[in-house]
Amino acid sequence: MAANIRDVAKAAGVSVATVSKVLNGYTTVSQKTKEKVLGIVRDLDFQPNAAARSLVGQRSMTLGVYLTTGLTHPFFSNILAGMEQGLKARGYDLIYLAQLSYGSKEYNLVRHCRTRNVEGIVVFGFSHEEMNIEELIESRIPSVFIDLDVKGPRAGYVSSDNVGGIEQAVRYLHGLGHTRIGLISDLPDTYVGRLRLVGYRSGLRAAGLPYAEETVAFGDYSREQGYEAMRKLLAASRPPTAVVCCSDYGALGAIDAITEAGLSVPNDISVIGFDDLELARNVRPALTTVRQDMLSIGKRSVELLDEMIHDDEYPAPAVIFPTELIERGTCAPPKTLNS
Repeated sequence: MAANIRDVAKAAGVSVATVSKVLNGYTTVSQKTKEKVLGIVRDLDFQPNAAARSLVGQRSMTLGVYLTTGLTHPFFSNILAGMEQGLKARGYDLIYLAQLSYGSKEYNLVRHCRTRNVEGIVVFGFSHEEMNIEELIESRIPSVFIDLDVKGPRAGYVSSDNVGGIEQAVRYLHGLGHTRIGLISDLPDTYVGRLRLVGYRSGLRAAGLPYAEETVAFGDYSREQGYEAMRKLLAASRPPTAVVCCSDYGALGAIDAITEAGLSVPNDISVIGFDDLELARNVRPALTTVRQDMLSIGKRSVELLDEMIHDDEYPAPAVIFPTELIERGTCAPPKTLNS
């Protein structure tokens, strides 16, 4: 007969609860006891399963993910792929806390978490003004926000270096000789949009270039919005010779507008995206872009949740991953320098 958790506890001379804590990685168990229990687990060839851990330790071994947009966008699917790596390494399952009435007064995220018995939650697609954020923090359910700087006793965030990524893009274009560099960005009242605008302005300042309202256009991260924003920039009295876009899809929309205007990329206008999705490598010309490490963001989110679940005093995490400029085929010196 296979050994069970009570056999391990009896052989180790500890309680079943202590064995459960060891198996679930609690930091409150002494190193000596931990080593003794794990040694007996190996000797008895004990194979704990998720159901047993849940029954003994009142743990569901389940995390939740909540977002306000669909799962089909490659940014989110890459984040989820990174989360999957973390889930497998730490033994968790994941459920999608979908709700069809986003924004309704009746919906309660904390109640949803309690009902589904999740031990922690990863949240993205929110702004600071969205519902439930303060209530979620006050609930002390371990929470990690992606691309939103929320911190609390049991809450923190993971993001990319949005300021540095845009600064690097501006610096690169200036190095090619561009002095009229535009920006297509999310609205500045969002966390990411605000930081990327800061990066753009500081990049211009470092290059000794002036900031001009007519070289900035706002929208969301879609191809359609990138197209409309680029049309606005092309209508300026002095259109930019290069544009930094805050998503790869937005960059493709910008290229659509440039092409429609009878211009070419990169001969007439240089374009840089942000994300480094698979499509950036597959379009022609291949898209120069700022890569953010989406897999690591997802994986680290799970790791941080696990730390907070096991340690009530774990400090509120604030993790920023560096970005990297990926040079491809959509940037060149301005036409005046090429002539």
